Amino acid sequence: MQLIQSRGPSIDTEKCVEQAGGNRFDLVLIASVRAKELSRRHRQAELTTPLHSPVSALLDIQAGKIGPEYLKRVV
Repeated sequence: MQLIQSRGPSIDTEKCVEQAGGNRFDLVLIASVRAKELSRRHRQAELTTPLHSPVSALLDIQAGKIGPEYLKRVV
């Protein structure tokens, strides 16, 4: 039996869009702001997995830890 290795966490884009308020443009804005914060180490990742900033940002959005209200706080 051959094991298939995962290329990374699976991100459900439709769920991310739903968590971002149903707007793909807002999802991109939220994820980009969050990824910049994570890469500059201004904020801690909500999830404790050591991943690249954009992946961590999308996983935070997918889990419901970050949502549309995030843009109001940042902007």
